[in-house]
Amino acid sequence: MRPRGQTRTTLRYRVSEPALAGLTAGAVVVPAPLFAAAVAVDGWTAGLVGLAAAVGIAVHAALAAARDDEGALSVGSEQIRRAAFGGGGAFLAGALPSLSMLVGGTVGYVLAVSVVAVELGVVAGLRVRLVGRDVTEAAVRVVLGGALAAALGAGLGSLAGL
Repeated sequence: MRPRGQTRTTLRYRVSEPALAGLTAGAVVVPAPLFAAAVAVDGWTAGLVGLAAAVGIAVHAALAAARDDEGALSVGSEQIRRAAFGGGGAFLAGALPSLSMLVGGTVGYVLAVSVVAVELGVVAGLRVRLVGRDVTEAAVRVVLGGALAAALGAGLGSLAGL
């Protein structure tokens, strides 16, 4: 049940859009440096690099969400709310695989890959459910984009031994 005075449009604008944008950013951007560091160095260092990337993308997503608030549907405090949802979503999506990488070794790597795969699937599903995107479009944009970023990051990490 929605609070009085809040329509589906305002809830989508205030909560869904910034949170989904943050989740997408964190799930797609953070795996590249995370897996590059995992292949190049070790799981512990990769986890720290991933957490640093999660912080960076969270700040970026928060600032972008606050900037996107032109005031048409919101009041002054809504910029802070949008920033919190955008930055929080980005940090959550980036921190989960990074924390799993801290386990170290092959187990940490496999766990991080699994977490990234689940995150990408969840984000694609949320895009279909909340934004009304086509399933194929969501899969291509989110899942393929995130998998490509992770694979390219791991490939770049493998260049460290040359």
